[in-house]
Amino acid sequence: MALLNPYRDFFDALPASFRRCPSVPPSAAEWLVPDWLAFKAAIARHFAWAVPTDEAIAVIGRHTKAVVEIGAGSGYWAWLMRQAGIEVAAYDTAPPPHTWSEVRRGDARALRDHTDGALLLCWPPWASAMALDALTAHAGEHVVYVGEWMGGSAEPHFFATLVSRFECIDTVAIPQWAMRDDRLMVFRRRARIDG
Repeated sequence: MALLNPYRDFFDALPASFRRCPSVPPSAAEWLVPDWLAFKAAIARHFAWAVPTDEAIAVIGRHTKAVVEIGAGSGYWAWLMRQAGIEVAAYDTAPPPHTWSEVRRGDARALRDHTDGALLLCWPPWASAMALDALTAHAGEHVVYVGEWMGGSAEPHFFATLVSRFECIDTVAIPQWAMRDDRLMVFRRRARIDG
């Protein structure tokens, strides 16, 4: 069953110049184009920073039936996951007035109440401890990370902690904005060695 996904329809209707050409390396040059950043930020406030696909949502559902999303924004990814039958608890420190699906006010501390679900982080804020705080508080088996690898979101200590405690078991290509190189990655907790 195809998911109702107006963000994907919107993204696909944009001129090709708005999408990343795979032969062009990602670039931080977008920081020099304030109108572009304002355009993307407006879209992210309404939808999300990353464009989900049916395949991305299906991969999440293949690895978990419950997700806790920290930093859910408008709840767009949560809305799609719920369409696919995935149980979602979505949190954001400042949910916007319009949300696609229920988003509760909260941060990494909300993970105390959700010990079974996978943690979902979609483009966690750059140079912020938010992603690391969520990862540290997460007691579950899986982490779903959507964003660029070691750039553009989160911070270096988050990535170091993620790879030391979890192994990547699945990756899905998603539509990419110009100058960005994001994807969905599923991680499984490494076996704990009791000493």
